[in-house]
Amino acid sequence: MLFANAMAYVNNAIITRTLGADSYGLYVLATNVLNYAVIISGFGFGVTTVRFVSFYAGKEDFAKIKGTIWHALKTVLFFSAVISLLLFILSPQISVGIFHRHELVPLLRILLFSLPFAILSVVLLSALTGIKQIKYKVIASNILMPLLFFVMVVVIFIMGFRLTALIWVTMLLGMTGFLIAFYFINKKLLTGIKAVKPEVEKKKLWRFSLPMYFNNLMDKTKMFIPIFLIGYFLSNEDIGVYNISFKIALMVSFSLGAFRDIFSPSISSLFAKGKIKLIEDLYKTVTKWEFSISLLSFFVIMLLAKQLLNIFGKDFIAGTNILIILIFSELLNAGGGLARSIIVMSGRPKVVLFNSGVTILLIFALCYFLIPEYGITGSAISYLITMTVLNTMRIAELYFFEKIHPFKLNYYKPVVSGLAAYFILYFALKFIHFNPYLEILLGSFIFVALFAGFIRLLKADPEDKYILKMIVDKLKQIKN
Repeated sequence: MLFANAMAYVNNAIITRTLGADSYGLYVLATNVLNYAVIISGFGFGVTTVRFVSFYAGKEDFAKIKGTIWHALKTVLFFSAVISLLLFILSPQISVGIFHRHELVPLLRILLFSLPFAILSVVLLSALTGIKQIKYKVIASNILMPLLFFVMVVVIFIMGFRLTALIWVTMLLGMTGFLIAFYFINKKLLTGIKAVKPEVEKKKLWRFSLPMYFNNLMDKTKMFIPIFLIGYFLSNEDIGVYNISFKIALMVSFSLGAFRDIFSPSISSLFAKGKIKLIEDLYKTVTKWEFSISLLSFFVIMLLAKQLLNIFGKDFIAGTNILIILIFSELLNAGGGLARSIIVMSGRPKVVLFNSGVTILLIFALCYFLIPEYGITGSAISYLITMTVLNTMRIAELYFFEKIHPFKLNYYKPVVSGLAAYFILYFALKFIHFNPYLEILLGSFIFVALFAGFIRLLKADPEDKYILKMIVDKLKQIKN
């Protein structure tokens, strides 16, 4: 996940430096419309596949595992093909009628060719997560795809091509992602159960997937609303500045996705076995680790916000305050994000749907009134308020249903360590100045070292020592 975020940072820097803020903003708008179309086409079968494949894997029911995967693939293929055709026809109305941009029409039509492949990839990668083959999902989506995108982007820019060629590359990458995902699921699962006759419990799948579909649609919508309303009210450049700030801010919660991928199928299996106490212990330990890692990114970004934005070009330094607001939002998300996984895997998709409904109405209202008045700062404030409300609701609901919460007294250790390391470097940078790139490298390295040193002074807990020992042992195995 860290590698994928670093590559995203590099790829976006190359694109913004080459295209500039205006053309980059148009690219962001086009790809966000595609990504939203992927969610619309999915009908909730991404998280549904994770939930049911992991549940059946816990019972070693390979017929239902196979049936679940094939039913999900056939469903999303049909709906994605229909939606691709509709959006292709309606692209002038979307581009001109909503966003007032004629130049968006051909870009959208190119991207739409990759829509069915993109949603099929989601299902296949979800199946890998469900059978706990996390390594292969990571190789596919977090290593190979960013590297391929990097190579293709560099090649087209060296050849002198610009925005339209970048759109073609993005479309081809979606198709390639499907082939990679299919290769891994076939290798790790489908080949081994080739002779198994698939069985599918359609009613159970749809009963779970439909609430999850509307939940996922609304949950993701809250991330797209600021971009779409900035596109409606403001300029391409504003879209670009906000998007880069948001991409950097997501590095605060990057570990949430990694822990969620590992955590979700395990929780589903434990619910199937009725081991609630073990779920609570795992939840507290995992959340503490995930929050501690997020604190590292949070303080580093807060310390070096201007230097990080400057990498993308001088136009993007205007997003410094936006970035600071957004990293607070993502730190809140990191602190409560795993509560959603437990609520979903306990079989309560309607609760998650309710949460999403409340937050989508909240962020839309806030953005609609704040963006015209305060520009992209208004969109960042809207996102912060929304994430605060959402994560408070999730934690309260989880405690109400399962009497589980993530908090431990030893949370003060990473918080105190982070604050101490931050203030030491903050005052040091007031008197010492280097090249911005050197400041980022040295500042990040020194902060991590100081953070680890303070954590050691405060003494690690027994479970932390156990996990650290496992990490060291694993690294030794890789080295050998």
